[in-house]
Amino acid sequence: MSSKKFIEDATPENFSDLVIGNSMRGPVLVNYWSAKAGPCLKLWPVLEKLAHEFAGKFLLVNFNTDKYFDFARQHLGVTSVPVVKMYRQQQVVDVIHGAESESSFRRMIEKQLPRPSDALLLDAVNLYQQGQVDAALAELQVLQKQDADNPRILLTWLRLLFREGRLTDLLAQINALPDSVQKNEDIINLQTHAGFILAAQKAPAAAQLQNVIMQQPDNLDARYQMSALYLVADQYSEAMDQLLQIIVRNRGYANDAAVKGMVTLLNMVNNDESLTKTYRQKMMDALNR
Repeated sequence: MSSKKFIEDATPENFSDLVIGNSMRGPVLVNYWSAKAGPCLKLWPVLEKLAHEFAGKFLLVNFNTDKYFDFARQHLGVTSVPVVKMYRQQQVVDVIHGAESESSFRRMIEKQLPRPSDALLLDAVNLYQQGQVDAALAELQVLQKQDADNPRILLTWLRLLFREGRLTDLLAQINALPDSVQKNEDIINLQTHAGFILAAQKAPAAAQLQNVIMQQPDNLDARYQMSALYLVADQYSEAMDQLLQIIVRNRGYANDAAVKGMVTLLNMVNNDESLTKTYRQKMMDALNR
């Protein structure tokens, strides 16, 4: 990444190359802003100051949500500003909503810079690739305790637990994390997928669940299990319909499982613009009831 130019403006046309492409080379901080929002104007000089201070260790990208409203909402899931997202390895790895303090954004950036523990993380990954699964997972657990500020260790550990099908362990580890860490989008996705898989594995037959729901419309456990079965069968609309019914009846059900599930499913069907638009609106309507 060039140290001479580390602040850019994104458009729908260059977003993929500028943000997603550059995230493979280093941290990319995207500032979603609007000239109509006062906090955005206060935040801008803070982020520019940090960009100059770090001098190319991360790329600051500004995205005007007034000018590209539809793209921001439908393709990037940005519905309010200011919001700042950190991209790394083609993924959103951290998010800050609102104009928080300079120190908050500094911590957000520093977490993504190279750390000595990255070399030990690579050793653990090599163990896993050599088939030493238990040794690798144990090493990652130790590393997580030694350097909890390195988010790459935590995400690698959780992803490998998911890959190995150790879903109960995965959920237990996520539930033990601080609330602020649990809000990470990658962690929410892992938690949601694991929850769906376990629910589908424990669910009775679909016909039996449908009968229960017909007789007991407020049985949210049955609706969640039905949603999980629909998801496993790639019936996304039907899965989201069940989640919406849960949100209407109890938004906070099972630690916001239905809300998190909707967000995850909307991300999964993001390529279907019509479906995404329809169910984003349905979700907003359900949340605002």
